[in-house]
Amino acid sequence: MGELSETVGRSRFLADLSPDDRDPWRTVLAIPIGLMTGAVAGLLGGLSAILVFMLIVGGLDGAEAATALFEVFSDGALSDLTGRQSLFILAALAGLNLGAAVGFVMGASGVHRRGFRRYINAGQPLRWRLVWGGLVLVGVVMAAIIAGFSVVSGPALDPVVLKVSPNLVGRSLYAIIAIALLILASTAEELVFRGWLLKHSAVYIRNPFALMALNGLLFAAIHLDPSLNAFLVRAAIGAGLTWMALRLGGIELGIGAHAANNVVIVLLLRPITLQPEAARAFQAGSVVSATLMLAGLIGVAELWTRWSPLRRWTGLSAPAAV
Repeated sequence: MGELSETVGRSRFLADLSPDDRDPWRTVLAIPIGLMTGAVAGLLGGLSAILVFMLIVGGLDGAEAATALFEVFSDGALSDLTGRQSLFILAALAGLNLGAAVGFVMGASGVHRRGFRRYINAGQPLRWRLVWGGLVLVGVVMAAIIAGFSVVSGPALDPVVLKVSPNLVGRSLYAIIAIALLILASTAEELVFRGWLLKHSAVYIRNPFALMALNGLLFAAIHLDPSLNAFLVRAAIGAGLTWMALRLGGIELGIGAHAANNVVIVLLLRPITLQPEAARAFQAGSVVSATLMLAGLIGVAELWTRWSPLRRWTGLSAPAAV
């Protein structure tokens, strides 16, 4: 374990860090500048996503159908949403979050004089096969676990995707659009947390387990989880995705795995709404769930790193350490 920890601590993703990154003035400037550029880009991204979605829906079914989408904002307590309304919310959130994330990292990276792509991987072209591989592998495993659990303990699984449309074409379109939007939303969070935050916290901390703990706790905290159960699971997810970024030398596999988790939830368990999460009493089972989630994400990263057929398919010639 000590040798593995040392290997992860020497991740290629962190190889471009230098003493200049410890300059306190750069850190002091990077955060507010990043927040300002992120706010502007987030607003533009959210408005663009809303406009595109409205034009598509309006073009298909007229202005009346497009106008009906805004009911979700006028009454945020709506829980019985149509499939289009759920996708509308998801599109607005994905555009807002991705715009804000890209704007923040671009603003902050300018202060640190580091290219934007260095927050995705070691400066390589985007490794799309890692994204798709993480999406498919983690998605299939999670869907199988949820389906198996419902068979064993009940109640019977009633997938959301089967209720959004009476026909296969409508369900397929819903699933395709939801997956695409959730990949964009996951990219935003990975770019900020496992990209910018991980790289700059590693300036001061090189122990991978400390980085995992810090990143996971901050990742859970930013979601403002009202219950300890959800906080623990999200912290475990953040820690596991941090291991992925360090082990694979970039955030691409984490984007796919993160998106897969959200896709399974949205397509199988519950649709996107604007209703806030309800606080729930602590359950000891959440510790088990968090532990299994952390172990599963680490396991996926190790499988990708150690199994040569997967490495060759992805184009990884060797584990991402220097």
